Formats: sequence, structure tokens, C-alpha cells
Amino acid sequence: MTMKKPKIAITTGDPSGIGPEIACRLASELDGSEEYDAVFISYENVIKSAFENIIKAPMPEMTIIEPDEKLDLKIEHGLIKPEYGKASMLYVEKAVQMAMSGEVDAVVTCPINKASIKAGGYNYPGHTEFLGYLTRTRYFSMLMVGKNIRTVLATTHVPMAELVDKLDENSIMNAIVNAHEAGQFFCGKRQPKIAVCGLNPHAGDNGALGDEEITLITPVIDIARAGGMDVEGPFPADSLFPKAAKGEYDFVVVMYHDQGLIPVKLEAFGNAVNVTLNLPIIRTSVDHGTAFEIAGKGIADHHSLIRAIDVAVEMVKNAQSA
Repeated sequence: MTMKKPKIAITTGDPSGIGPEIACRLASELDGSEEYDAVFISYENVIKSAFENIIKAPMPEMTIIEPDEKLDLKIEHGLIKPEYGKASMLYVEKAVQMAMSGEVDAVVTCPINKASIKAGGYNYPGHTEFLGYLTRTRYFSMLMVGKNIRTVLATTHVPMAELVDKLDENSIMNAIVNAHEAGQFFCGKRQPKIAVCGLNPHAGDNGALGDEEITLITPVIDIARAGGMDVEGPFPADSLFPKAAKGEYDFVVVMYHDQGLIPVKLEAFGNAVNVTLNLPIIRTSVDHGTAFEIAGKGIADHHSLIRAIDVAVEMVKNAQSA
């Protein structure tokens, strides 16, 4: 029995950024031989404008689904406008609604602009928190997927001055549990092997360089191991990531944003994928922003979008066979 092709909803992101261009470049390459069916969540005039003015090619046959609320958008590239922010979030709302009702198997998002969504009336730091709100999920985590390195973040967009206050047992355990649960999407039936980074240089060097490893991180790892999870650490980040790059661990739990994103982007810049874990839907995203400085110039690279779709398809297939 042949498995039905996964249906992937692709939101085109901020109309003023490179999202419509990379989505349209992808659409122009689709020929039906793909492992998935693509549905584009956007306004038709945004797609038409991208083909006419950026791709400079006829619009192919493609499935476009518009949000329920219609906006009359005049496209100007590289600008922050409330209507652009609102449109990008209406796309996400529509895609999530379709995923929750089973009309699509996964959602892949093109980049939004934080200033535009705020101007448009959406007070969220980004996609991840908005997806949590839409799906009524509290304990979600950000996963960054490189080639061999996959990092799960215990904290995300936290200023360094506030990091120690924000990092607690719950945030670390949440990341470990979500990494463990993500095994079904990346490891098949095998239990994932998880490593945990320390917070301080040399993972605190037995308390000489900070005691968070002793008082905070190690006790959480012990509880996770007692619960049957395959988790080790805390390790110094500088010596851990070379091992992760060789594939010795399925996931690395990191304490803060740059600790997890630098190794992934070093390994797979332009091809890394952002995944939101523990949602009731599968969601992946490109690893770059709206790139206003090159928007509308016809030079945007769509390979991160291709990779985000590939990861979404892999997750759908693994989940179906788990």
C-alpha cells in the first residue's frame, strides 16, 4: 500500500521581504515528482506580483489559499508596514487552522518581520510564540536542525543580563523532554541520544567558574535519566559540538540562543531549519529573516525553504510510521 503524499502548507511570510520570491522560485520548480504536495498560503496578488516583477516568468499552476480576511496590499519591498505584518500573521493563522483540522500534514513558514507584526497589532516576539498561542501550547521548544547537529534551546530570545534568572529547572527539563519526544520525528523507533551543554566555560570546572552545572543542570539530568531518557552531561560546549557534528548525539540541549545557533549555522548556513517542538502540528521554517536589503532584486536563495520542506516531510513520514 503506497502512503499518500504529505500535503505541506507554505506561508509566504512578510510581503515586503524575500518570502514571496523564495516561495515562487520553489513553485516554479515543482513538477509533480516531489514527495509532497504544496499548498501556498498567501494572497494571490502577492504571488502574481512576485512572478511578474521579480521572477519575471509566467505563474505556474499552483494551489493558493488566501486568509479569510482580505487585505488590499500594494507591494513595496524593504518597508515595515502594519498591513504587511498583519498579512504575514493571517497566513500563519490560516495554515495552523488547516493543520489542526487535518487539511494539511505540516506547516512550513517563510520569514516574518518582528517590527511589522508589532505594527500590525501582534505583540509576539516571533513565529514560535504565536504558534504556541494559536495551538494553545505552553511548553514548546525551538529546535535548530543542521546537517548532523540538532540543538534544542532551554531559553530563546533572552538578553544575556537576564539569562541566569530565566534559566531554571522547568526550562531545562522542558527542553530535554521535548528533545526526547522529538525522537519520533527524527530517529524512528529508536530512543534518541541527548547531550546537555553546561552554562559556564568548561561547564563550570567543578564550581570554579560558576555552580549552575552542580546546583541546577545536573539534578535535572538525573531526574530525566531516572525517567528513562538517554541523556548525558552537562558538557563544555566547545568540546561537545565536535562530537555532535560527528553524529554521536541526536540532540544537544543548550542553555541559551547563541550557544545553539552558532554551531548549527556554522555547519549548515543557508540550509539550517527551525522546528517548533511539542506543538500538536508539525512546523518547520527557514533559518533566515526577511532580508529587506535584497528583497525585490531577484537574487534571494530558496534552498533553506527546500530544506525546511524536506525536514517537514521527513517528520510527517516518521510520525506516520512510528
